[in-house]
Amino acid sequence: MLLQIEERNIEPDITVLELAGRLALDRECQRIETRVEELAKKSAHRVILDITRVDYIDSAGIGLLAVATGKMKAAGGKLAVVVGPGRVLDMLKLTQIDNVVTVRGTVAEAELTFGESPAI
Repeated sequence: MLLQIEERNIEPDITVLELAGRLALDRECQRIETRVEELAKKSAHRVILDITRVDYIDSAGIGLLAVATGKMKAAGGKLAVVVGPGRVLDMLKLTQIDNVVTVRGTVAEAELTFGESPAI
């Protein structure tokens, strides 16, 4: 199944990218990386990747999470990843990417990692 990507905004300045399917080595990973770059350039500095509906992740998908986190940090922003219990979370823990990437269990928990809305 191709990776499905849905984008929505919550709060005035948090962008949520909801992913469903397989997060694996293919063009879909590149689409996510490109979208994160675009968000960083547009000053969308609070991004949540909701991968609760991702049923498979490989090393390319895990690398994408690290790259996306780095791109947001370099742009002065922050990225959080939402993942539920199961195989994908187990992979994140096994590879210890959860030590580099902010991983939360729900979108609400991820929102809290951003703290107060930045002053404009």
